[in-house]
Amino acid sequence: MLSALLMATSNSEVMAQQEKKYTELKTITTSEFINVSADTLWRIISDPNISRWSTLIDSTEYFGEEIFKGVPWSKRTSMVNSKGHHESHEDLIFHDDSRREIKFASTKFPGFIIANETHWKVIDNGPKQSLLRTTTIMKMKKLHAFFLKKTMLKAINRNGNGIYYDIKHYAENGKVSLSKANRIKELQKKQLDKRTKNRIIKKTLRSDIINVSEDSLWKICREFDKTAVWTSTLHHSYGIGKPEHEGTTCSSRVCETNIGKGNELVEKLVMFSDKNKELSYDLIEGAPGFIILANNHWKVIKVAPNQSKIEMNVTLHMKRFTGFFLHELITSQMKKEVNIVLSELKIYSETGKVPEAKRKQIEKQKKKEKRKQSRVEKEELYP
Repeated sequence: MLSALLMATSNSEVMAQQEKKYTELKTITTSEFINVSADTLWRIISDPNISRWSTLIDSTEYFGEEIFKGVPWSKRTSMVNSKGHHESHEDLIFHDDSRREIKFASTKFPGFIIANETHWKVIDNGPKQSLLRTTTIMKMKKLHAFFLKKTMLKAINRNGNGIYYDIKHYAENGKVSLSKANRIKELQKKQLDKRTKNRIIKKTLRSDIINVSEDSLWKICREFDKTAVWTSTLHHSYGIGKPEHEGTTCSSRVCETNIGKGNELVEKLVMFSDKNKELSYDLIEGAPGFIILANNHWKVIKVAPNQSKIEMNVTLHMKRFTGFFLHELITSQMKKEVNIVLSELKIYSETGKVPEAKRKQIEKQKKKEKRKQSRVEKEELYP
């Protein structure tokens, strides 16, 4: 709370100090009557995922430490569907459930803008009726304000009217407006068009029969963050991020591979089902520049009461030009790595012991750490 007040105070002080140098643009607008309770409208407004219903916002990402009780984030970045399709960066500077108010201060903007704040307030107008009031305060350099004031005010009002239309439709009907639905289709088409320009590699690889039940095999596979425990294709792996799927302990994992020196990858869990014994993850960081998308889908298959298999469906999207020359090499390397994982999983599942290659990897790492510790001790004794 204190840090939020300091941010708000700092922003206000900047405005005050620059009073003579900058022009203030202030707009206060109110939506039409929205036929839901104020509490219902507030739940929608205060929900971080405004890109769910707003045509103006294509996506949002929330992060930062908690500064207001019950709000586990303090910053957000949004992809704005406006002229130039740009990123918006904002700090949360006020949040009050009892007053149904929320305020944001922009942290990145063009050089001619010195400060920008947006204040949303839900107004109770009866048991099943409410209003949304938006206040925008922008400080612009005087010269730019002289030429751009009308254009900026027009843009603010246009965006505000769009938000009011979207929120009213979503609140009253429980589904997105026609403009948002069309925007979703537009983005999906762009994504499809982008993918069709890539070279796509799809391979399905299956293990030999593994002599354990499907439940026993899934118990190992479901621990997405602990794969490095049993396969030599990874040196280390650990989970990060708040779980997004029921039954999981993380949203992503960080892996150090055995390819290159300290090659770290980040993979995000995009699907997980204990019921169907399957999971799917995307490689989101660490891929070569020519890899557009990399996904692996694991599924445990029952063969007999104490026999099962693991199936892996690997999908790679590569830049067409690079893919033309490298797809055979990449496919060969990928199949080699996956087959190692499949064979080592069979050994670990059936014996409970790590494969020989993994054992040697662990011993090598222990020796490396021991030598490192020895050097540290010597440096402490003889600085």
